[in-house]
This record gives sequence, C-alpha cells and structure tokens, in this order.
Amino acid sequence: MNEELLKKSLEKVNLMEGLKQVHIALTLVEEACILTQSKLSYFAVMNDAEDVLTMLNWSKSAMSECKAMDQPIVYPIEKTGLWGDCVRERKPVVTNDYKSLVKPTKKGYPSGHVDVVRHMNIPVTINNKITGVLGVGNKETDYTQDDVDILMEFAAESWKVFSKS
Repeated sequence: MNEELLKKSLEKVNLMEGLKQVHIALTLVEEACILTQSKLSYFAVMNDAEDVLTMLNWSKSAMSECKAMDQPIVYPIEKTGLWGDCVRERKPVVTNDYKSLVKPTKKGYPSGHVDVVRHMNIPVTINNKITGVLGVGNKETDYTQDDVDILMEFAAESWKVFSKS
C-alpha cells in the first residue's frame, strides 16, 4: 500500500471539513481514482435501514464519458446490479473481467453508460453499519488486495470528515 499517497489524499479530505457533503464527496471520488489508478469512481450514501443508496457524486472522468446521467440517483439495494453486491455481501467486491463475469446480480448497464472493464467497490462500514459505498473502475491492470486495503482505509478515515458535515 502506498502510505504516502494515502496520507496526501486524506490531507485533502481533511481540508474539506465543514463543507457540504456533496463537495466532500467530489474530493472522495477524485482521490479514490488517484489511490487506485482508476479511470472512474462514484460515492453513494446508505440510509439507516441499509436498503437504499443515494448517489452523491461521480468522478469528473465518469461524468465526461457517461451519456446516461439521466438515471435515478436513489437506488433500492434490491434493484442494484453488481455495484450493490458489496452491500449485500457486506465486503469489498472486485471484478477484474466484467465482460466475462457470470453472476446473477450482473445486470449490465444502461445505454450510454461508460464501458466497464474492471470494477471494485467497498462498503463504508462504521460500527458494523454500512453507511455508504465507494467504487472505482477501469484501472489499466487488475485490482489487487492492496487496492482494496487502501480504498477501505481511505473510506473509513474520510467518513470521519464526511459525517461531520
């Protein structure tokens, strides 16, 4: 894990303390891309019942590549595809070959959505309660356990700032 890079990313998030959550979320997704060398990312928050996710932000690269941004931003977990698996399974989920993946929760994506080659997402878990989902995609190489570890640590530490706003 690149501890120095993680430290710099967390410093950027800490500078956001007191700002609106949507602004902090933008920093979270951009730093998640940097930490994992991903081309796109997103961040959603979970409701208290852990059955609905609300998308707060996508990385700038995802926004520029995706033509399907008219999709809903509130998602019942039972209707989510792969990106909801980290909530259902309560653990990080890594998909390094999206095209070949055979899994009941793989629903594809809407017309105009950016092509997904690789995907990783993690549940943001505080005191055994899932509070959000941070996901990344399309790294040039496979996601590894180091990517999972750095994203998990980044999300947990960032939540401390995010939850105060």
